[in-house]
Amino acid sequence: MRDLGLLSIALFIWGFGEGIFLVFQPIYLEQFGATPAVIGLALAFYGIGQLITHIPAGYLSDRIGPKPLMVAAWILGTIAAWTMALSATLPVFILGMMIYGATLFVMSPLNSYITASRGKLRVGRAITLTSASFNLGGVLGPTIGGMIGDLSGLKTSYLLAAILFVFSTLTVLMIRPRTIASEPGEADAGNLRQNRSYLIYLGVVFVALFATYLPQPLAPNFLENQQNLSLQQIGWLFSIMGIGIVVLHLLLGQLHTRLGLMASQLAVAD
Repeated sequence: MRDLGLLSIALFIWGFGEGIFLVFQPIYLEQFGATPAVIGLALAFYGIGQLITHIPAGYLSDRIGPKPLMVAAWILGTIAAWTMALSATLPVFILGMMIYGATLFVMSPLNSYITASRGKLRVGRAITLTSASFNLGGVLGPTIGGMIGDLSGLKTSYLLAAILFVFSTLTVLMIRPRTIASEPGEADAGNLRQNRSYLIYLGVVFVALFATYLPQPLAPNFLENQQNLSLQQIGWLFSIMGIGIVVLHLLLGQLHTRLGLMASQLAVAD
């Protein structure tokens, strides 16, 4: 449980740092002179960075253990944050965004590490508790980021986030390595490609995530330009959303996996 405690601290700090800038990313892109089309394209490149790294990350995590990949993701994310914070041009900033997006490969090794370190906790409970730590940091981040953005500009928010990421990385370096043992009868990739239920599940997840994410990228710009909200007010709204995410993580972690998935989809239904 020592390692889960350290990991939760690292995730809290990271969530705090990410919350400081990520909400305001479309607004900062606009300040660089990007049009809505360019902002959409930049966020698409960010998504491509997230997409291309998952499969090799899962493969490597099974063979060398999750910690090396987790440390690599933390270091890469810190480099990306400093790239965005210090960028003076739009292309360099978008490059930092792509690098940061690529760090999402941490999810597979991270969940494997949590599973191996959970002690007597159920897998779902262990994952939702550590995720709640990250999202709790994300509750505080938008409010602080909006306040700093109004007072001294969003560039300062990025600089603060980059500093916080350094401390988060130092914390994650202290966790102990874990060896992930294969479970008896564990399915290989070939079997998964022939598993009809699994493929249907992937389709459902794709549609759910697409529908959920579609209105989000330009929401901060809409709130600032059409609703005339300040950065701090936008931060408050996203902090309130973060509170809901934390509560749902803690509540849904108590439920059976299938029921928790269905309840989470109902939570975002109009």
